[in-house]
Amino acid sequence: MINFDNIKTYSTDFPKTWSFLWSPEEANEIPLEHKDQIFFLNKEASEFVKNYINSSKMVTGPLWKPFNERYFKTIEEFEVTESCETEIKKWLYNKPILFDKYVFIESDRSGQSVTLTWKMVIKYWEGLFFADDLIIFDETLNWGLFYFHEDRLYFGSDKIYDKEFEYEKTREFNELKKRFFNKDNLNFNNDDKKKSVRDFKERYNTDKIE
Repeated sequence: MINFDNIKTYSTDFPKTWSFLWSPEEANEIPLEHKDQIFFLNKEASEFVKNYINSSKMVTGPLWKPFNERYFKTIEEFEVTESCETEIKKWLYNKPILFDKYVFIESDRSGQSVTLTWKMVIKYWEGLFFADDLIIFDETLNWGLFYFHEDRLYFGSDKIYDKEFEYEKTREFNELKKRFFNKDNLNFNNDDKKKSVRDFKERYNTDKIE
């Protein structure tokens, strides 16, 4: 069974197509020291990583505001430009993540997850933050780095996510939906419906029903 202790054993060869290491030929030429810190995961392990981050509810917003508003207390942003190499490396270096810490990359476009050290994230940032949306995180889910393809990076930290709170919110929402938002009850002028919706929004400090 795949877990975070053995996940590197579910790796494949470097891809025969373009990746964040650029062409297959260029990827093959990177130093062996770097290759030893980068693991492209097979289908089974990639699915494990994808399910893990999806079930965390860390990323629930639109791509330009990706993190769940109740997940992190602090969100930092960075604009990726053609001349930002010094600034972005400094920005990434100052994050509270050890150089030798293995982190995970999940991207819908490639379908193949990667585990690599944070040092390699900093080293190959140009290939990572280039075209496709992606999320970088570790097994603690205490932080997340999201790249939005319009050259924006979002780093979330200071986790405040409360599983019990979110469970109750989801349960009450499903009850509300079952009671008032069905084909037999679509009247928005119903006073009981309006009060129930208002109470839900106030209880969970939200302006929307979702």
